[in-house]
Amino acid sequence: MAMDPHPPSPSPQGREAVAFQKAAVARLKREIVGVDRNNRRRYIREFHDEFRSFLAVSSRDDLIIDCYKADIIYLGDYHALPASQRFASEMLAEIATRAQETILCLEMVYGRDQANLDRYMSGGISEVEFVKAIRYQAEWGYDWASFRPLFETARAHAVSVFGVDSGPRTGFRHIRQRDAYAAARIADLAARHPNARIVVVIGESHLARNHLPRKVTDHLKGQGLEKRGVIVLQNLEEVYWQLAERGLEQVDVVSLGPGRYCCFNTSPLAKYEAYRRTLEVWKGEEEDESQVDLTSTVHGMIDAILKFLRVDKYSHRLRRRAGGGEFMVDVYPEIYSGIDEKDLRRLLKTHQFSPEEMDQVAGHLDRSGSCYIPRINAIFIGRLNMVHAGEEAAHFVNLALKGEIYDDAPREMPQHDLFYSGVLEEALGFFGSKLIDPSRNHFFETEFYQYYRKERAEIEANTPYSYEDFNAIIHFILLHKTFEQNYARYQEVPPEILEGIRAAPRRANILIHELGYFLGQQLYDAYKAGTLDRREIARLFRLSFRASGSALQTYLDLTERVGSPAPEAPPAPTAPSAEPGGRAQG
Repeated sequence: MAMDPHPPSPSPQGREAVAFQKAAVARLKREIVGVDRNNRRRYIREFHDEFRSFLAVSSRDDLIIDCYKADIIYLGDYHALPASQRFASEMLAEIATRAQETILCLEMVYGRDQANLDRYMSGGISEVEFVKAIRYQAEWGYDWASFRPLFETARAHAVSVFGVDSGPRTGFRHIRQRDAYAAARIADLAARHPNARIVVVIGESHLARNHLPRKVTDHLKGQGLEKRGVIVLQNLEEVYWQLAERGLEQVDVVSLGPGRYCCFNTSPLAKYEAYRRTLEVWKGEEEDESQVDLTSTVHGMIDAILKFLRVDKYSHRLRRRAGGGEFMVDVYPEIYSGIDEKDLRRLLKTHQFSPEEMDQVAGHLDRSGSCYIPRINAIFIGRLNMVHAGEEAAHFVNLALKGEIYDDAPREMPQHDLFYSGVLEEALGFFGSKLIDPSRNHFFETEFYQYYRKERAEIEANTPYSYEDFNAIIHFILLHKTFEQNYARYQEVPPEILEGIRAAPRRANILIHELGYFLGQQLYDAYKAGTLDRREIARLFRLSFRASGSALQTYLDLTERVGSPAPEAPPAPTAPSAEPGGRAQG
């Protein structure tokens, strides 16, 4: 699909949001440049100069079709970003399921280690033995857990795997010689396997026109062969900003020209933050990312959100019921990363958490990878996901600004107040995560929209819910959206809504989460459209809902202002399964 030559002009808030993102990325890149100056190298500049703009918006289907028609598919990898390797694994599977023969070429394995690679793929040696045999940590050094799925996908689809790199990898003195070696290996494989699709996973900078692809073409011509190549890059920063300035952050594939694509699976901020964390691993000589102290990462997110809200962390004093108050910077949360469940429960027990509360925290951490606990003012990171970590950073900012951390965190509230204050906190958490990654979209990630109106078998195979429970939750959400758009016409709250508000903890928390994310998406869209400005968002972050009924009134006022017409609610489902007892904790 071609891009509209006259796209609508973004609102001032839309331009402001992009400028905010650019400034946050620029600060992070300055920090990285202080450690790694390779971006100034001519080889890297040639890559960035070549891929500065896009031709048209495309689609995943068009990309897959073009890759299938090609002989050699070059997948540009950003080594420090796990999402980059996940995408490469997905593309390998897509191609392998359609091709008669597929070959995978990996930069991460030296050609001289082919025998060890063959033994590993055939099951002759274990993963541990393979990683040790190729000196993975010393020679490559990126998180093995991110690259493992490439081997697993290859094994599952009977894909032959070849190493195509040569040493030394240090610095850029030998990078063009490495390209020449890889090109010879790839061309030789193409000659020996004329009907195979060859998938090359290699660092993105190798894929400038005059780098690896040209050398492969030259080698093939020397053998009287001609092969069609497709280049697939990921998360090009300049292209991302061009899309964002047009309000097209949700686009996931663009064409850069004939046989050239860029796919998006993360924001520039998340991309460079992943690289910064990798540099910390290398600097600290840790064995894996789970051992890295993520305090600077999460505190950087808090800084970004406070900057958006125009809160000076050095001068802003927090409200405390006991009077006075610390400066914001002095109450930044403790960050626990890589903590196992046993240690987590031991820590929570020292703070008088009940077994039920510990179960809720552990469950949230397992589902989302991170969790903020205001009673002890701590963020726990099980596995780092920039979106969810940004959400927890926003929860801290929200609760700190309204003075509800430590002992000031409310413990007892009527159920309806607990429900709607929870919804508003979820909404602001989602909004904050959108500041970290604007491409996040609730309607693309929630299973309740992905599987809406699907058959019983598909729902129960792909979600943790029974068919009846799933539809009961969907019914509540849609009925609630209808109610909130027309609440003045109602004589009383529909009994199905009251039942959901009063539901047991597991069900109530699901409803809070879904309504909150829905509203968070609406708030961000309203901000981008100019319906809400930055000052109004900052006010929402400061609002406390200790007065009974205030959270519901704020929710209704917001949805009336930013809401879109509610979808039609389906008929109420029958006999949903029982939920465990207890009260929701928000």
